[in-house]
Amino acid sequence: MTNVTTAMTQKTTPARVARTAITVAALLVSATQLAGCFPVLAGAVGTGVVMATDRRPTGTQAIDRGLQLEIDNTLDAKYSGQARVDAAVFNRKVLLVGEANNANTKQQVEQYVKSLPNAREVINELEVVSTPGFMTRSNDAYLTSKVKTFLVTAEGVPANSIKVTTDKSVVYLMGVVTAAEGDRATDVARNASGVQKVVKAFDYVSEAERARLDAAASSQNPDAGSQSVGSPAPVQTVPGTAPNAPVTSDAPAGTVSTAPVTAPVSSPTALPPGRNLP
Repeated sequence: MTNVTTAMTQKTTPARVARTAITVAALLVSATQLAGCFPVLAGAVGTGVVMATDRRPTGTQAIDRGLQLEIDNTLDAKYSGQARVDAAVFNRKVLLVGEANNANTKQQVEQYVKSLPNAREVINELEVVSTPGFMTRSNDAYLTSKVKTFLVTAEGVPANSIKVTTDKSVVYLMGVVTAAEGDRATDVARNASGVQKVVKAFDYVSEAERARLDAAASSQNPDAGSQSVGSPAPVQTVPGTAPNAPVTSDAPAGTVSTAPVTAPVSSPTALPPGRNLP
């Protein structure tokens, strides 16, 4: 036992100590406040432990926020009692999870989101059930917070360029990553206890493009070892996505382009005017 302890002590590095401290603090926060406090934690960790840049241009981040607000407000008002929809927006790609009372409602929700000028792709993962559940899914919120914590403390994972969404213990990963980064993030998520499955919905870029995006993100925002428990969850890739061909910013929704990507979104797009909610 003494030999084992000595060997572990010799391998301890400042970076490892920092990651461990952050992991403990993050888990304490997530256990008490769930996902709400995670952004504070992510913004507070040192640059030596986590990549603090978001690879989306600032204009794209603003567009994503506008899309998120418009989708949430409209769906809550229009489909109250007919569907429970949780939308996640990243890089103008929209993920829809939750439940709809029938296939027609599911299709209507998808068509509405596709009609938005700034939504370049829609991934519809709504489940058709006779009675959509509207109970608070605290376990899903906890899993999201836990996976985010593991990603932010894992080496080789651009946590601030990855969005995590959980529905019924299925974790969905969106973001702008290289193939290696996507695989690493997937392994981290699938090994978190309680995760039933991981679904990848990444936009993939080359190593050269990754370096360019990180440099651009750092210039825009100058201030700005995984843990696992239990058996690994299975992994699924969203149908229609190509591992080395991210969707370009000007491609129609739902299509995949094999052309090289110059940026996740080449230029900011004006947000649509506010819509009259039903």
